Amino acid sequence: MIMHSADEEVLHQAHRIAGMFNHIAPTYDLLNHLLSFGLDKRWRATALRAASPQPRDNWLDLAAGSGDMVFAGLKFAPASNWFAADPSIELLNGLKRKLPPGYTVPTILSRAEALPFPDHHFSGVTVAFGVRNFADTRRGLNEVARVLKPGGRLVILEFHPQAGGSWGGNPLVTLYLHHILPLIGAAVSGQYKAYRYLSESSRNFWTIERMVSELNSVGFSTVQYQSLFAKSVILTRAIK
Repeated sequence: MIMHSADEEVLHQAHRIAGMFNHIAPTYDLLNHLLSFGLDKRWRATALRAASPQPRDNWLDLAAGSGDMVFAGLKFAPASNWFAADPSIELLNGLKRKLPPGYTVPTILSRAEALPFPDHHFSGVTVAFGVRNFADTRRGLNEVARVLKPGGRLVILEFHPQAGGSWGGNPLVTLYLHHILPLIGAAVSGQYKAYRYLSESSRNFWTIERMVSELNSVGFSTVQYQSLFAKSVILTRAIK
């Protein structure tokens, strides 16, 4: 099989991002809660209400990290079947260590652009603050559409800048995300470059208007969104 230069670049980017998350895995949970002032738990609860997993549904949490969305999903719908996929082996190991007794969650080491699942396998997919870390966002969304059943639901939590990389004209949000957040992340984890990358990736990511357009282009006919925090944290719900 001949790999083209574009594919090589995607693979290189995926490995680089996975390596970065492997390095910050020991302090990942602590910093998620600290840097969001604990609001990430509320945002995930809102996302699950929008997703509405049902008993016996197969659900995929993509870019699952250490499993916060999966565990919240198991509480929301105890009889649903959750799968966790992430390119970081260290984060998935953290998920396994946190798994409550009596629960089984298959963990799959996988990047979004090449999901190892058959077509139409899942009733729903959640992605919490991970879409902007796909090595190839459009290809990743295509894969999500492929593994979803017709009528399946995709729910995304993500940072979305407004046009020009601004955050709703709020200078305090901009100051926090692009200057204070990397410093706190570095102080706790010792990984300044990683948290600088996470800050920059949020500023350089798609606007919500582009996200809606891209989702429509890969096969999602109904796309709705709402701002959860300062026009920067946005919940998107799409139906295949």
